[in-house]
Amino acid sequence: MTTKKENDFSICEIFREWFAENQHRFNQKCSIRYYKNREFNHVEIDFENVAKEIRCWVDENSTLEIAARYEGEIIDFIKDMECCVRRGKNRKYYCAFCEPPKYYKTPKELVVEHTFENFLKWTNEVFNTDHVLKLDYRGRWCASRILSKKELKKNPIKKKEQTGDNAVLIIPMINDDGDPVLYGNPMTKAQKRELQKQERK
Repeated sequence: MTTKKENDFSICEIFREWFAENQHRFNQKCSIRYYKNREFNHVEIDFENVAKEIRCWVDENSTLEIAARYEGEIIDFIKDMECCVRRGKNRKYYCAFCEPPKYYKTPKELVVEHTFENFLKWTNEVFNTDHVLKLDYRGRWCASRILSKKELKKNPIKKKEQTGDNAVLIIPMINDDGDPVLYGNPMTKAQKRELQKQERK
């Protein structure tokens, strides 16, 4: 039996401390902003030269999230690095999602190794000119995926992905590594509103 997550630590504070010591290890220049309020403490992670459609943040509930954002809305979660901190009978901490559990002396050791170090490794592997962000449109922007340029070349955009109400947008991972390429003709928000008005009549 385990005890519920202790509230005597802050994931956001642990991240801020870790980031101050490890910021230099990121291949892409980045900075953080801490938003502290009663309802939703979180730390936004901004990568200066990475596609603006990728948003990263740390919060007290889901630990670390990477999402695709387009036209002002989150359309999909790219990667979830959640760490459900629990304390076992042995008084050590572990992630409730991991089987078998690996125990740590402190919540800080757990979230640093389990989540923050993995985030650093992942960003260094994919935030480069060898990768692109693929956004899918199926009546609305609804899915995202990070692909290597080799994967994209082996699996080019299919005709059915760019016809009718379907479209694909390929965005370079790194700014100044080319222009985004749109396949198909997705409806704009204004066009959707106009269509909805017509349907109501």
